[in-house]
Amino acid sequence: GFRISLAPPSGTHLCTMAKKSQELPRRDQGTFKTVMKCYEQKQYKKGLRSAEQILKKHPGHGETLAMKGLILNCLKRKEEAEAFAKKGLFANLRSHVCWHVYGLIHRSERRYQDAIKCYQNALKYDKDNLLILKDLSLLQIQKREHDGFQETRRKILLLKSDQRINWIAYAVGNHLLGRHKKCVHILDTFIKTLDQDKVWDYQDSEMHLYRNRVIMESGDVKGALADLEKIESDARDKQYVWYWKAKMQMSLGDAKKAEEGFRKLLDVNNEQGDYHSGLQASLGLAPKDGEYTEDQIKQLLELYDGFKAKWKYCSYAKRFPLSFTNGDEFKRRVDGYMRPKLRKGVPSLFRDLKSLYGDKAKVAVIESIAVQYYESLKKAKRFSPEDEEDSETPNVLVWCIYFLAHHYEFMGKPQKALALIEEGISHTPTAIDLYVLKARTYKHQRDYEKAYEILNYARELDLADRYLNTKCVRYAFRAKKVADADRIVKLFLRDTDTIDSLFEMQAMWYELSCAQCHLKLKDYPNALTKLYSVEKHFEDISEDQFDFHTWCLRKTTLRAYVDMLKYQEKLRGHRFFKKAALAIVDCYVQIFDKPAVASDTATPGQADMAKLTAKQRRALKKKQKKAAQRAKQKEEAEAKQRAEAQKAGGDKESKNALRESIPDGKKLAADPDPLKAATGMVKQLQLYAPSDFETQLAALEVYSRKSRPLLTLQALKRAFRIASPAHPELHRHAVLFAKQMREKKDASQDPLLVKILALETETLDGFPKPGQKLDQYNDQYLQDHKASLAHRVSAAKCRKELGQDPALACSAVYDESKDGAAAIESASLESAVDAFEFVKSLNLPKKLETLRAALHAQYPLTPDFMAPSPS
Repeated sequence: GFRISLAPPSGTHLCTMAKKSQELPRRDQGTFKTVMKCYEQKQYKKGLRSAEQILKKHPGHGETLAMKGLILNCLKRKEEAEAFAKKGLFANLRSHVCWHVYGLIHRSERRYQDAIKCYQNALKYDKDNLLILKDLSLLQIQKREHDGFQETRRKILLLKSDQRINWIAYAVGNHLLGRHKKCVHILDTFIKTLDQDKVWDYQDSEMHLYRNRVIMESGDVKGALADLEKIESDARDKQYVWYWKAKMQMSLGDAKKAEEGFRKLLDVNNEQGDYHSGLQASLGLAPKDGEYTEDQIKQLLELYDGFKAKWKYCSYAKRFPLSFTNGDEFKRRVDGYMRPKLRKGVPSLFRDLKSLYGDKAKVAVIESIAVQYYESLKKAKRFSPEDEEDSETPNVLVWCIYFLAHHYEFMGKPQKALALIEEGISHTPTAIDLYVLKARTYKHQRDYEKAYEILNYARELDLADRYLNTKCVRYAFRAKKVADADRIVKLFLRDTDTIDSLFEMQAMWYELSCAQCHLKLKDYPNALTKLYSVEKHFEDISEDQFDFHTWCLRKTTLRAYVDMLKYQEKLRGHRFFKKAALAIVDCYVQIFDKPAVASDTATPGQADMAKLTAKQRRALKKKQKKAAQRAKQKEEAEAKQRAEAQKAGGDKESKNALRESIPDGKKLAADPDPLKAATGMVKQLQLYAPSDFETQLAALEVYSRKSRPLLTLQALKRAFRIASPAHPELHRHAVLFAKQMREKKDASQDPLLVKILALETETLDGFPKPGQKLDQYNDQYLQDHKASLAHRVSAAKCRKELGQDPALACSAVYDESKDGAAAIESASLESAVDAFEFVKSLNLPKKLETLRAALHAQYPLTPDFMAPSPS
């Protein structure tokens, strides 16, 4: 539980403000102190009995009612707790205890703004209460109210200036507001009060390093460097001191000293890329516009050859030259780099070299070397004809096959890769990595069932490998085998654990994979359960900051603390949150388009939302709203029953706490306004991932359905700034938006809105010009990008939306011309599947078969394009 400000409930300064009815006799005051003591010692049942003892005599005593509510809140009787806290507050509005308690209850329910207001009201009646001030400061930093936090910490410092934490917290508050000089002044004032002859401990070192960082951030690089040199001998984190000292020397133009610093750092850790980059910059060997001069290449080779001789096992010294050498020099070095890795059987060799695959010449060299290795090892167990025969072990051939198969798979030659993998498996049937690569190859060809079967076989070869178990679960979900996935993931759980335990573990990889599987199966309730579970994990991670606000200030880990605060501010920019948010938007959009599939509350046989009349939509929404209200009433009744059972049975209900904390997918899927829920996620994506193209596409999907033209235009303009105006998705959305504008122009639309939209779209590249026919604009787009399948599909979709004949839309996707063949040949597998699914939706069997045959010739391993079986 939280601590509560312990002050006489009806004595001293409160007596003058409280009503006489709120005064307790001396004996009951002692009982009230017992209530407070029991709360702080977590003896809740004893405290509850003492509170009830007071309330029998004084049923309207506000502070006792409030304390009873706080104790009930700790016993998980939430509704009763809030009722008693409110009752106590209304009985004594001038009591800081009542306001403090009500704030604590709000905080426990994560209603932080309400809690802040309660604490501020409490301070009106006891402005110097340290406990309330500290609780208020915690919520202010949690909500990033930096002004309020700084002012609250100032008041605490004035009240308790002899405590180290108060000085540091006030300094941090000024730092967060960008008041660097004031922050340094506060720290200096505090440092003067310390024993100057004392040997620094870790906390002293951290405080001085934090002070130095603040000076650096203020822009005073020279002053920061002088300070760092002053504290270097006493500071504990030597690598931090040396690194930033060298960085600042470099920024001030003292390259010679910076070079010495970076060389010292490399002697400590020769694999750290930042140290190497710093050394290169200090020697004038950093690339200009991404390119190295011949003289720079010569000096770099001398430098790193020296490092290779000095540090025998330094991988960076061997790997880095591959990034800037070319021709014969590159061939010699990459040959020398690959051989030891293949001898050792390093599975990550291909991943290590993959960054070089942007250069076609280097790819050709790597392939020729790998092929030579393969042929020589197979023939005479050696890497090249110049080597001695039988100089390599048989295992080297297996790892060479693995690398070459990986190469072919990456280069889009899956059949070659699979042939090599089969050869490797026949050579060493227990080489698990070959099975994993084989499964990955089939996965990339969208044969998810076969990929799962292969990976499951690999998993069974080593049942103790958690990595294989995890990969197999994800492959099972891709193959839509939910039961198999759950069975496999349970193998690494404790016997007493259930699938719900993964929620407690915050296994987001599992929840995202599971959600995507359910989304493909149109099982929206289960998909939303998993997706909102991910969203809740991020909320919990943000909530975990509370554990560090006081701890970091007390332990003086200030640099890490400020970094944590900055990281938390962009936490929802993490790829897991973005994946979950985009999937939630996609899920709600599908529910909106096909409400009959969404939940049990919808009537079977309903038409698509887009096909319903306005009257039918209103009736459907009304029906869904009533169903949601019934579900809410049912939930409230169940919550009441649980509360009663808990009151009677103590902690028996705690076993179900985990299940209750998991989001209710059925309730989420039955939302009467799915676009409103989707809009909430779009806003979060726009806040935390505004530069992601997928964010703007999600906004376009939602706002176009909500008929919000200005927001749609805003998303469209942002998308144009991120991607090319000719992007297939942008073209489709631009045409649809132009169509909506023209259809509503003559309808009852605000003339000012019409004018704004016209002015904004006039000069927008990639948007149809005023007066230009949309079908002509779309045909021109098709003509300009006829060699790209993705662009052709976009134009075909626009033809369908514009009401043109399905056969005409189909002809835009594929024809047997040279351009049509070129489009198929250069198409990505995703574009090919999109084209196939679109033509399938047109219900033109002959055209579909023609396209299927063309796509099957290009992607023979993909099941989507295989001829249907006679059955």
